[in-house]
Amino acid sequence: MKPARKMSLSKKLPLFITLPALCFIALAGLVQFWQFSKVLNAQNQETYTTVIKERTAALSHWMKTIEDDVSALAANVAIRDAITDFTSAWVELGNGGADRLRDLYIHSNPHPNGEKDELVIAGDGSNWSRVHQEHHEGLRAFQRVHGYYDLFLFDTAGNLIYSVFKEDDFGLNFFSGQYATSGLGEVFQKGVELSIDEVYVTGISPYAPSAGAPAMFLSKPVFKDGTRIGVVALQVPFGVISEILSDSILLGETGRVILVGEDGRILSQSATDTNVASELAANETQHFQAAQAGEDRFFTDVPGLNGPEVVAATSSVMTPSGERWGLVLEKSAQEALAEKRDLQFGAALGLVLTALALCATCWIVGKWIAKRFVQLARDTGAIANENYDIVVAGTDSGDEIGEMAQTLEAFKSRLQEGAEAQLREEETQKGNRRVVELLSDALMSLAQGDFRNQITEFFPFEHKKLRYSINDAMTGLNKVVIEVGDAAFSIQKGAGEIYSAAEELSSRTESQAATLEQTAAAIEQITVSVRSATDNVRTVEAAAADAKEDAEASGKVVSETIAAMHEIEASSKHIEQIIGVIDDIAFQTNLLALNAGVEAARAGEAGKGFAVVASEVRALAQRASDAALEIKTLIGQSSHQVDRGVDLVDRTGQALQAIVERVTNISDLVTQIARSSEEQASALSEINTGVTQLDNVTQDNAAMVEETTASSHLLSTDALKLNQLVSAFKTDNTTAETGAPPNAQFSNPVSPLEGLPVEPELDYAEPEMKLVSNEKWQDF
Repeated sequence: MKPARKMSLSKKLPLFITLPALCFIALAGLVQFWQFSKVLNAQNQETYTTVIKERTAALSHWMKTIEDDVSALAANVAIRDAITDFTSAWVELGNGGADRLRDLYIHSNPHPNGEKDELVIAGDGSNWSRVHQEHHEGLRAFQRVHGYYDLFLFDTAGNLIYSVFKEDDFGLNFFSGQYATSGLGEVFQKGVELSIDEVYVTGISPYAPSAGAPAMFLSKPVFKDGTRIGVVALQVPFGVISEILSDSILLGETGRVILVGEDGRILSQSATDTNVASELAANETQHFQAAQAGEDRFFTDVPGLNGPEVVAATSSVMTPSGERWGLVLEKSAQEALAEKRDLQFGAALGLVLTALALCATCWIVGKWIAKRFVQLARDTGAIANENYDIVVAGTDSGDEIGEMAQTLEAFKSRLQEGAEAQLREEETQKGNRRVVELLSDALMSLAQGDFRNQITEFFPFEHKKLRYSINDAMTGLNKVVIEVGDAAFSIQKGAGEIYSAAEELSSRTESQAATLEQTAAAIEQITVSVRSATDNVRTVEAAAADAKEDAEASGKVVSETIAAMHEIEASSKHIEQIIGVIDDIAFQTNLLALNAGVEAARAGEAGKGFAVVASEVRALAQRASDAALEIKTLIGQSSHQVDRGVDLVDRTGQALQAIVERVTNISDLVTQIARSSEEQASALSEINTGVTQLDNVTQDNAAMVEETTASSHLLSTDALKLNQLVSAFKTDNTTAETGAPPNAQFSNPVSPLEGLPVEPELDYAEPEMKLVSNEKWQDF
């Protein structure tokens, strides 16, 4: 940017007009090239896609044609008759017949290879040769008219019973023979298993009997009266496929369409023109992979089959047997882009010529505009040098430069008027200098503290109010300083009185603070004593509560004891009842034993043993009755003792209940005493806090009194200093006392100022000097 700033406008303006134009053209050219390339790429893609679609459609149509041909052959009566006749004649030949026919029609055939079909009948006199003579011309005519390489007839046993050209495959069996695994063997083996409406087509592969040339075969079974009698097959000449694939003027010099099998082998003959074998796999290139997958795609700048980069389009076609063949269109990228480069070169040349023409135009226009600006700059420089006599050029123009020239002309007029006004202003400034000098002297006197002298010389009319204001200010300041001096004396006197009172108040406050401190200490001791008593009461209260709890627990034990005694009493009564029952049982047993003894006595000798037992039982019953009586007696005594114990326990429980009630009353009284002690302690604590706060306040008051004393002392000192400062000012009072003469400059008689209009005494009389109120000078 620095070089551009130093450049003259005559060069800068054309350059700055031309450069953006060039940039715009370059940008437009880039956009045009981009759009043009995009359109050409789209056109090329559409062209190559159309070509590959056309070739795909042509190949599909051709496949439909050969499918129709073999279907027509299979349905033809002549073919049925030919297969029937050839089969019968073949059977008649017997063993070795195939070898004899191969010798006659291949090895001993006088015609060279490729012309073996010229032999219509051999001179062996066999029925097969007669049948061959009958059907050969018609079959060969079909082969030639439709352009097939060869036509084959098979019987159902797999024997090739007829072919037009009698190559090395003639007369062999294609179930187990030499060429059973070849393309012809495949087409027969598949064809013999097809239904009446099906056609089978092989892939393209080298066929040895045809000198290893790539070959494709198709077949269809032949039925007669619903019975399969054989197979008819056709060998497709590979050149036909190449012609179909290359039949387009849009392919140019390097364009070609390549046929690819499902296994990746290149099938078309045009791919072998650079010694690329048909068995070569093309799986490594992405466009061939797309063709194998049956994708319709377009590729740019991809490696071709032979190495150099190409543009490519892919498609696919289905054979009648269901196999997918891929079609790949390849064209040299150099040839494909040649037209694009030519068009781009023409467009670039047009842009360059347009840019040159535009640059020349912009340069001329820029120079013309810059010339007018240069002239305008010269006129501006002359006006800047105060040359107001020039005539600004271009004021008659109606464009923006003309407006600038008109503006410069108006600016020149205003500058000229300003120069004349400046001369008048300089003359006025000379008269104002005296006013400034007088004001400066007055302000200097005011700054030195002399408020006695005022301005007595007259000012010009426009500055008259300024003189009045200065004189009023001096008069007001004079009065204020006098009043400030009086006030300072009064302040000094009052400050002395305040200082004395503050000293006395400080002494009293210190005495009061000491008394409050002693009171606070006494209350603190009382508070400690009350708190100690409260703690003792709390201890007593806790002991009473423990006694109450123990008494209540003892009451519970007594209650439980009474309940246990009652339970023992009930158990004793129950035992007594049981013993009564035992006594009754013993009595009944005794009676039974007695009865048994009586009965034993009646029985005599036989009942002696029973009598002894009865006697023992009776004795046991008696002992049981005695024991029961003794237990009953003991139980009675125990019951009496239990009743007495129950009575004693009841009395003990009543006594414990009375003790619990009294302990409860004592505990309540102790609790009340404790609460009262706490309340007293709390009240004393509050009193102590209040006294402490009062002590603190008193201490603060004492400190404030000390500060007040110090402040009053400072105030007295400041009042003294203020008096000293006020005495430094020169006022009417100080003049009267000191007799100091007034300033000579301000005591001169009134006289006119040199060079200024005189303020007449009658028209501009001095106003009465009025003192300004104190309110107006408070801020001062």
